[in-house]
Amino acid sequence: MPLIKVDDVKFVKELYPRFELDNYSVNQYRQSIDLLPPILISRSNTLIDGYHRLIAHKLEEREEIEVEYFESDDENEIFIEAIKRNNSHGKQLSIDEKQKLTPILYNKDISIEEIALILAIGKTKVYGWTKTIRDKEREERDAEAFELYLQCWTQEQIADKLDVNQATVSRVMQDSIDGKMHTPDNLQLYNLWSVGRLSQTQLKYPGQTPQDIVENLIYYYTEPPQINPHIQISKVVDPMAGSGIVRDACRKLMRKYQLYDIKPVREDIPIKKNDVLKGLPDEAKNTDLVYFDPPYYNLMSEYPDNGFTGSYEEFLHVMKLSFNNFLPILNEGGRVALILKPMNEEMLAGDWLDLTIDCTQIAREMGYVLEKRITAPLSTQQFKAHDVTRAKERRIMLNTLRDIVILRRP
Repeated sequence: MPLIKVDDVKFVKELYPRFELDNYSVNQYRQSIDLLPPILISRSNTLIDGYHRLIAHKLEEREEIEVEYFESDDENEIFIEAIKRNNSHGKQLSIDEKQKLTPILYNKDISIEEIALILAIGKTKVYGWTKTIRDKEREERDAEAFELYLQCWTQEQIADKLDVNQATVSRVMQDSIDGKMHTPDNLQLYNLWSVGRLSQTQLKYPGQTPQDIVENLIYYYTEPPQINPHIQISKVVDPMAGSGIVRDACRKLMRKYQLYDIKPVREDIPIKKNDVLKGLPDEAKNTDLVYFDPPYYNLMSEYPDNGFTGSYEEFLHVMKLSFNNFLPILNEGGRVALILKPMNEEMLAGDWLDLTIDCTQIAREMGYVLEKRITAPLSTQQFKAHDVTRAKERRIMLNTLRDIVILRRP
């Protein structure tokens, strides 16, 4: 057997199955050090089997140790071989050590049957020792399944992705929905909504609307989840998803959602690239509510290069295009929740432009039914001190109007 320097042997704790040194075994090995079998190391000198023998050599101040080579440097193979060797000769692994090793092996995607063979224990013990991990895995899998369902994946697609049967997916859907009736934290009971400023947890984004508004619209203008006689969850589409606030509201109130934007900025949530003025994809069909918060024509600095921020006439034209593109995706009786801000051409000057009346008129001419008009004033804190001073000097009222128009597809 070859000899190598004791100091050249690498001990990697994460690749070794022993959790504590046994002093008695080391002392025994020191007394018969010349009779000890070789230690097992990888080609890169990583110790696989023989830690007590290695320590005995160090304590006896031996410079070299006899070694046997393992032909693989793969960390998983090294770890498994170390367990097998430590479990077959010398001081064998204790039951406590086997219990500690079981979840480590399980987290390396080794099956319960293989773990039982590696550790030389019954499968029942492995099942018991991995129960906590498996329960957590099941919870995480179920949460992912329901999240995909809210993203409008079919049960068949979810089953394929998660490698489970459709009965499991159906069970997850029912368990996730059953008995849950969510309402907005700041439920509005009248058609004058007091929603205050943006939540501190919201991502800052141009034209961002408070999540309270989105939640109340979803609460009032979509149906809550049902499981009888079959699973049914309303679907919300946001054609200008921006920072994804509609997703947050839909997840909270348990509604399906599909998000689109001409220039998605978030990669962590499913916002697909799409220009609402060119239509919406077929996957957006069967929608119960379109949440539509368009940029207004005079916000050139915040919304560059889009069809909404030209002249007022151009703005009204693209609004008509948008209304037309919503018709094919809306269910019968489906709704558009339209956020608008009537305004002057400039903050303190120019003609008054009533976006609410003008856009509503366009929609009604196209066959939409005006179902409700809600007022949700902007916070006065949007104005700086010098804006207030200028308005007082010129005897002009500052504008906090914000309307929500609910349009129903006939």
